[in-house]
Amino acid sequence: MSQQHVLIVDLNNFARYPSLSVGYLAAVLRQAGRSVEVFAPLMIGIGGVVREPPVSWYGLIAERLNYRAATSRSPWVRRLRETLRDRRGPALGRQAEEVTAEFRRRVTVQRPDAVLFSSYLMYRPHVEAMGAVCAELNIPAIVGGPYFAAPEVAEEWVDLPGQLGVVGGELELELPALVDTMTNGRDMSKHPGMWYRRDGALRGGSAPPLRRLDDVPTPDFDDFPWDTYPNRIVPVLTGRGCGWGRCSFCSDVTSTAGRTYRSREAQGVLEEVRRQHERYGADLFVFTDLKLNSDLRVWRAILDGMQDAAPGCRWIAAVHVNARGDHGLSAEELRRAADSGCVRLTTGLESGSQRVCDLMDKGTDLAVTEAFLADASNAGISVRCTMILGYPGETADDVLNSDAFLRRHHDHIERVSLNRFQVMSGTPVEHHLRDAPHDFPQVTELTVHHEIAQVGHRYKPVDTRPYRAAVMKLLGAVHAINRKPLRERAQDFEGVM
Repeated sequence: MSQQHVLIVDLNNFARYPSLSVGYLAAVLRQAGRSVEVFAPLMIGIGGVVREPPVSWYGLIAERLNYRAATSRSPWVRRLRETLRDRRGPALGRQAEEVTAEFRRRVTVQRPDAVLFSSYLMYRPHVEAMGAVCAELNIPAIVGGPYFAAPEVAEEWVDLPGQLGVVGGELELELPALVDTMTNGRDMSKHPGMWYRRDGALRGGSAPPLRRLDDVPTPDFDDFPWDTYPNRIVPVLTGRGCGWGRCSFCSDVTSTAGRTYRSREAQGVLEEVRRQHERYGADLFVFTDLKLNSDLRVWRAILDGMQDAAPGCRWIAAVHVNARGDHGLSAEELRRAADSGCVRLTTGLESGSQRVCDLMDKGTDLAVTEAFLADASNAGISVRCTMILGYPGETADDVLNSDAFLRRHHDHIERVSLNRFQVMSGTPVEHHLRDAPHDFPQVTELTVHHEIAQVGHRYKPVDTRPYRAAVMKLLGAVHAINRKPLRERAQDFEGVM
């Protein structure tokens, strides 16, 4: 029997470092003796998604105009904004035909035994077009991604052409057996985590969370076009899920990566860092955990062991500034983090209003967050904050509190990612809006788009003059922070999430 050849199509297309999920898939399949090839649009010159590009001097004008257009009642204005957004959006979104043509060429020549699509939901048209190619050439294909853990999302994707089903959940270790089933034409329904259509109804379900994370081999990034990245940044994951796991708006908690929290052994993490440092000549690492300090044993082992694992390395991560008990972010530990190579930490501020943070079930105390910002900055760590605008219940005064918070801590924060609130499918707030709409009289015009895991809505306060004025002021505070130069040690991570 000839060796199975599997083609993995990476439609995540990150601009700064390889896709961690695809690295896991390649490693598992190769460990099981399969021949693997990765196809990513970067390989044919289609640029990746640039996160948070540098802010220009006129950026504040653009941000204010963009906000007014996004919240306008005029259909014409909103259509114009969407057109401009599509033209300026990720190159992959505009070049589906080029990607499909190159995909067709490759599968026609190589004739893989199976095709695995790893995709964000925004690239559904690409999966549909390439799935049609697979159907035409009689090549079995499946699609997977974090949001397919949700049945309402799987329902919208399961009937795309050429697919045997949709993968929901963490199936890495099941992958060799799943590929065997695909290539032998057997019933895919025997595998947990497969969504499929039968008798007109969605069947199957998401796979249970993987418990033994250390059984998954070290990610294999050999196939990625390293010369297309500005520098060599290697992603590392120490745990899946979030140690807090309660924020009402958070889709990460309801997706594959976020259902329950599980952690790896600290020594396994450091050994992976050592291997990737030697294998790829990398001394820049991004920990992609939702919150790296979810497991304090691992967090503190990283502070103690990173420089031994990869001498001279620098790294970034996200953390949760928990208001309750030890969160591993004391002034002394932040100094240790800086000594270990930490050059940037991201935290979910979300709002400068304690009332709104409580509505979100953030589990944070702004006084504690203020101390963290000062301590991290004093330790030489660049701090990035995420914020949400327009959460249900937010008032103009809450927005002004956010503005005041940023202005007070202008010197301690180096980047702010401010996003308008999106209702994401499967989140606690989405369930609350659906089951008890009377609790949210200011949220109207709900429109379901489960194919992209979103529920559109209208938030009435955006139409009021005080709220709009407060937003314009807040945008000014964000712009002033984002125009600052990053600390020199963090500059290689500019724009990295």
